[in-house]
Amino acid sequence: MSIPKETRLPPFLALNHRGKTPVFVDIIPSPDVTSTVNINESLAILYYLETYHKPEMPLLPPISHRAARALVLSRIQETENLHYAYDALEEAHFTALASEVSLPDTERLQLIRDVCTELDFWEVYAARSTFISGDEFTLADCALFPILAYMVHRKFEWRRPVCDSWPNGPSTSVNGGVGNDVKGKGKGKAKETDEVDAWPNLKAYFERVWNRNGENGCAQKAQPAGWNRRGKANVWKGTKGNSKPLRQGVSIYGKEL
Repeated sequence: MSIPKETRLPPFLALNHRGKTPVFVDIIPSPDVTSTVNINESLAILYYLETYHKPEMPLLPPISHRAARALVLSRIQETENLHYAYDALEEAHFTALASEVSLPDTERLQLIRDVCTELDFWEVYAARSTFISGDEFTLADCALFPILAYMVHRKFEWRRPVCDSWPNGPSTSVNGGVGNDVKGKGKGKAKETDEVDAWPNLKAYFERVWNRNGENGCAQKAQPAGWNRRGKANVWKGTKGNSKPLRQGVSIYGKEL
């Protein structure tokens, strides 16, 4: 990554003064003067493409199908909750890394719990239908799948953390109160399950979208260059390049960092 970031340079800031991606620049041909339209933020870009670039297979149900359209629109907006939860974890991890300090173990675990809580909601949705808002692939899948794909790139393993050694233990269930916390015998201790595939329906959904139409499918074709392998940093276990730990600490997933 260049320093300063490319997104902080004047040409990019002219497109989005927040210095954030994604930004879509649409070139509008004209017999007189060609113009451009800049669209910021992923959800706005999805709506714009659906509205003005008319895909052969529409990804929004027609206006006449009110209930189906409302469900897709709701799911699209709801993906922001998972986006925010994961971004908080990643930002805390890399802020600590840049400052050459350690993110406190308890803070990392709480941020991971917040992501797990969100995934529990999506697990329910994934169990109801083939795709996330019904049996047809829609804009809702275009909004959700990239977040899951990015988490997997950052070495997400579809399992919950173990926290035997945390001094205060979790105050609430990792899935928002359903009861996946198992209280330990010692005072102030608790243990959370670390089962593989803690979200089996959501994982099956992820693989379904990834394998949809194989190498010619939208998921695999849209994969950024170099993403055929996972990234080096692991925000879940607090490690940087080549899985080197930021420091020795207590276990989050059953192994010493």
